[in-house]
Amino acid sequence: MCEDSHVLRHDYPGQVCSIAKSLEVIGERWSLLIVRDILNGNRRFGQIQASLGVARNVLSARLQRLVDEGIVERRAYHETLSRHE
Repeated sequence: MCEDSHVLRHDYPGQVCSIAKSLEVIGERWSLLIVRDILNGNRRFGQIQASLGVARNVLSARLQRLVDEGIVERRAYHETLSRHE
């Protein structure tokens, strides 16, 4: 169990805890819904946006954070048009 588990904050400084780190990364509402959509087969930006109705800038920022944290991976699906999923 994490130290100070009764205190919930946006970040968890000083805690070496996989649960706290996971909450910090995917605990935000849109991020968790994005991960759910990806696991349900929506792999492309437009698919995720249409499914969730999230603003493009919010979706872009959350996807970038998920990529930066190694939760999801960006892959090319069309070579000549530089499209990714």
